[in-house]
Amino acid sequence: MKSYDFEPFDIIVFPIIDWYYRFQRPQQLATQFALHGHRVFYLRTYFSRESKPICQPIRTDISITDVQLGLPADKNIAADQLDPISRKSLLEQVASLRKKYGVSKAFCFVDIPFWGPLALDLQTKYGWKVVYDCMDHFSGFYNVTSHMLESEGDLAKKSDLILATSQMLFDEKSRLNSNCLYVPNGTEFEHFNYSPENCPEELAGIKKPIVGYYGAISDWFDTDLVCNLATARPEWNFVFIGSTAGADVSSMKILDNVFLLGEKPYEFLPGYLQYFDICIIPFKRIPLTEATNPVKLFEYLSAGKSIVATELNELLRYREYARLVSSVDEWLAALGAALNDYHPTQVAKRLMFARQNTWEERSRLVEDALQYIAGDCASVPDAWPPAFPEEYQISSKLLTRHRGVDYWCRVYEKDAVVYKQTNIELARREARILSQFKINYFPKFLEVQVKDGYGIVACAKVNGQSLQDAALHIGASAAALHDFIQDCLNMLLLLKKNEITHRNINQGNLRVRNGRPILLDFEWAVSRQEPFFTPSGLGGQGRPPEGAFSDVYSMGLIFKYVNRQRYQEFDRVISLMMAKDPSMRIGDVNILKVLFNTALKNITED
Repeated sequence: MKSYDFEPFDIIVFPIIDWYYRFQRPQQLATQFALHGHRVFYLRTYFSRESKPICQPIRTDISITDVQLGLPADKNIAADQLDPISRKSLLEQVASLRKKYGVSKAFCFVDIPFWGPLALDLQTKYGWKVVYDCMDHFSGFYNVTSHMLESEGDLAKKSDLILATSQMLFDEKSRLNSNCLYVPNGTEFEHFNYSPENCPEELAGIKKPIVGYYGAISDWFDTDLVCNLATARPEWNFVFIGSTAGADVSSMKILDNVFLLGEKPYEFLPGYLQYFDICIIPFKRIPLTEATNPVKLFEYLSAGKSIVATELNELLRYREYARLVSSVDEWLAALGAALNDYHPTQVAKRLMFARQNTWEERSRLVEDALQYIAGDCASVPDAWPPAFPEEYQISSKLLTRHRGVDYWCRVYEKDAVVYKQTNIELARREARILSQFKINYFPKFLEVQVKDGYGIVACAKVNGQSLQDAALHIGASAAALHDFIQDCLNMLLLLKKNEITHRNINQGNLRVRNGRPILLDFEWAVSRQEPFFTPSGLGGQGRPPEGAFSDVYSMGLIFKYVNRQRYQEFDRVISLMMAKDPSMRIGDVNILKVLFNTALKNITED
């Protein structure tokens, strides 16, 4: 049972790439944080000549703001360093940003060491947490200077948290900082998993089979390998999408069956990907690539594609989903086998893996870590003695602050009972709500005790799986998914019958026991008879666009998550639960039950 801090902190991204450049990890994570209810300020990698920040919204539906800071002379974030005068100027501009937007609690996400000194200044001045998102082995780049490597060591040691994209980077950085988390890249599954109506014009005249690649083509890209493969298979065509800056591709350009199409916008990539017969990752095996977790691997798999890649240590964990090879002969043999490797079972396996490795999943992992370190400097009021010895404590968290009152929660587990030690008001509210239910969709309420200044609510421990662990079983068949959906809808009917709105249904507070859902954490629930204040950020991305609370809308997100086979009949009903236009949205649970029954019937008849 988790307790979350709903006082939403802001995210300031000190990036390695600009927002409108190739859409990758920095923008993907920033988008997810904004969807979770955080304000995101995304800096530019180049500077204006102004003395104050220039801010403009990037998105209108979620809070992401483009921020350009100013310096008298431009700086190259890969080659230069921040001198004391530049740091002072940038610090003053961030102070201006802080005042303008009322930033109080913030996390500084640093993607490249250039920004480290500024982020660490903010850590000292405001107590903001610093997260170093380490994506690359920087010493492996030809254009990196000693300045960057020096500042990286200081950044790594002083960061509150390091995110490492590969095992090699994790092993390296965890020796400098014990607060290191392995967070590989991910995919935007829905973006890459679709079949375009029309073939991209540039591919229309290229005969099959097509061996395809997209991404940067630089000095780590094995052009010699590609030339050898293309020469050995003149009847195959090799298509490459991406900038060729930093690579000598002259030997590739002279081959009739090699096509260099240049950079393509992120939104157009799936259209090209769907026409690739085989996807490749032809990297040289060097320290730089050994530290790389290729995002394209997850995107290729989102389209169900057969993959052949250079045998890198980081890719060994994915060898079940990609053929890993070294020599030219191995590459040719693997390409021949991959061409016909599209049995429905194999494709389904790839798609299932991709669905489990989305940016949404990655962001939840990071969010948990952020919530944990956000509470590091806080402590439960001294007036609250521990309800049980420390070995029984699961968590201790500041939930929110409201009108000068701190709302805390300690959670203990002892003898198959979960105890929440929290503010008297929260304990009594949760006890009153849970005591109304005598059915297995909710924790079994046992008792509530009121002590001097705090309350303790006790419930029977819920033995079951997390939704993430149970998702594979739930979505294994249309019938199993339908049964789970109907149970969830029955749960909503019980809440409605008692005029209760949970307000925070999400993956973290749903447990699954024997295929049936159990909903936890009712401290912020409201009823018609018992309204309550709303902690800032409550509900996160589970709230409809207009901002009102809807348990039906939140449950639609759950159904979307567990529908891993992407049954279209179910997806149509789910889309009605989550329509952006409130007038088009179906919130009547009884109608939804009928629609899902009809959807199952249509699926089984097909």
